[in-house]
Amino acid sequence: MKRPRLLRWRAIVPLGVVIALLGLVWWLLLDRIVELGIEETGAVLVGARVDLESADVRLRDGTVALRGLQVANPNAPMQNLFEAEEIVADVRWRPLLEQKVVVDTVAVRGLQFGTAREESGALEHPHPQGGLVAREVSAWAEAARVPQFRLEALGQVLDIGAVDPDSLRTLGEARALAARADEVRATWDQALAALDPQPHIDSARALAQRLEETDLGGLNVLRGARLAGEVQRTLSDLRTVAEAVEALSLTAQASLVDLQGGLDGLVAARQADYAYAIGLLELPSLDTPDVSPAFFGDAAIAWVEPVLYWLRLAEQHLPPGLDPRRYRGPDRPRRAGTTVEFPDATSDPRFLLEYGELGLELGGEGVAAGAYLAQVTGLTSDPALYGKPLELVVQRTGAAVGPSDVAVRALLDHVEAPIVDSLAVRLAGIALPSLDLGGLGARLVMGRGTTDLRLARTGDALSATWSWHAPQANWERLPRTGSEEPGTEAAPIGMRERIDGLVWRTVSGLRDVRIEVGLSGAVQQPALSVRSNVGEAIAGSLRRELGREVASAERRVRAEVDALLSDELGRARRSVNGLEAQYRREIEATLAALDAVREQLERELPGGLRIP
Repeated sequence: MKRPRLLRWRAIVPLGVVIALLGLVWWLLLDRIVELGIEETGAVLVGARVDLESADVRLRDGTVALRGLQVANPNAPMQNLFEAEEIVADVRWRPLLEQKVVVDTVAVRGLQFGTAREESGALEHPHPQGGLVAREVSAWAEAARVPQFRLEALGQVLDIGAVDPDSLRTLGEARALAARADEVRATWDQALAALDPQPHIDSARALAQRLEETDLGGLNVLRGARLAGEVQRTLSDLRTVAEAVEALSLTAQASLVDLQGGLDGLVAARQADYAYAIGLLELPSLDTPDVSPAFFGDAAIAWVEPVLYWLRLAEQHLPPGLDPRRYRGPDRPRRAGTTVEFPDATSDPRFLLEYGELGLELGGEGVAAGAYLAQVTGLTSDPALYGKPLELVVQRTGAAVGPSDVAVRALLDHVEAPIVDSLAVRLAGIALPSLDLGGLGARLVMGRGTTDLRLARTGDALSATWSWHAPQANWERLPRTGSEEPGTEAAPIGMRERIDGLVWRTVSGLRDVRIEVGLSGAVQQPALSVRSNVGEAIAGSLRRELGREVASAERRVRAEVDALLSDELGRARRSVNGLEAQYRREIEATLAALDAVREQLERELPGGLRIP
């Protein structure tokens, strides 16, 4: 027999050729594969086009160089969220065998934000989950309520017919309160009828009368014992009835407290209806919390929208803990499905940047123009596996324009739930934006100034304050368009000129401008607040000049609302007050009668027949 060959060249040679061809294809097409992977993955994450000019992967050196990266803005397809001239990363090649990316260092040059695009960045067939965070933040911005500041209603004839009575909250609450009082009354009547204490009281009084008319000293032992037993049974019966009535009294007192609280609630409801009616008739509020958001609310939303976007994006792509991760599965003819990965506490993260150095250069004359150096540590897709928080520090490196002082520090601790994020930003000597304040008929040119952002997040709870200070602001008067809503009567010319002149005199002399924007509540739907010394100054001037007109108009609105509410409010008060009178007349009187007849029985008994 022939000895078997150790090497079968007929199989080894073709296998070697196939491996060589695969290696050649990989070597020739690796750069293109990486380029397509970044563009496709980025488009899914952002919800808009991601373009990469070229990718240069050198596995022997462990470096990856990306050039000409552009990430489109899903809400403005002709604008980039950011672009970078070159990104160079030192990558560990062993984790690549497990389809993981561990980057030791990365350097970014020529990073710019908000640049224009030559082609639209909109996707023809966007992934359902792509750009989800951007859409949610945009939906919040569109739903955020910015109050209007209008003084046209002053001097007009007020039409209270614009207020639908059924839309008033007080009417519904008053009707419900009267119905509850009627239900309580019916319950009392039924409970008292079931107890029927009056026959017991009458029987006890009759016995007491007999004791009063009987010569107890002439009774023999047998008759005395019989009478004592009858008194004992009567007293026991009175105690049982009294306990039942006292239990009903406790229930009645609780019901009365609840109903009185309902009456107190009607007071607050009526105040809310006053504000609602005044709002429908577009009477202005001269309180600062209402005035400032009317002027700066739209600008505030535009300022905080990017902050919320990046905060939510960090939450989505840097999840805490070791819970299973779900990703969109590979494309298949029928259905892509979902890939579920269960992280291993001893494995490497899917992506890890231990240290990155980013060179940022923001051109133009904008708010943050200039050159910066950003240092990031611990950027990973699996914070629980890395075990340390992400830290970001940004420093200014130069440029003729932009801030004179920059201090940026961020700490994102997503190692375990709850998420803890903090951000502190201070930019001094920057060119602050100019704002067209249509409600004032003026443009605010803030010039150079300072902005401070302080943000703290724990779990879903968010608290943030963003302040702007312009010490040398200027004002430009805008021409009135004269456009009013169809069907509304403008204020008299004299009143309008008076108001415009007053507002312009107030703001034109205001050089030191301060604006403060606040966010609080759930990070998904935070509440927005705006304060400014501009709003305070205008509100003060209007209160001094127009306070009488506004107060007179508000009094007329309140009087009309009171007329709409008077019948139902009166019925609710009568029901509750009548119920309290019934309580004192029936329940308290019954308890008093039971106590009185019991005392009478005990008083009529001589010492020898005293019942314990």
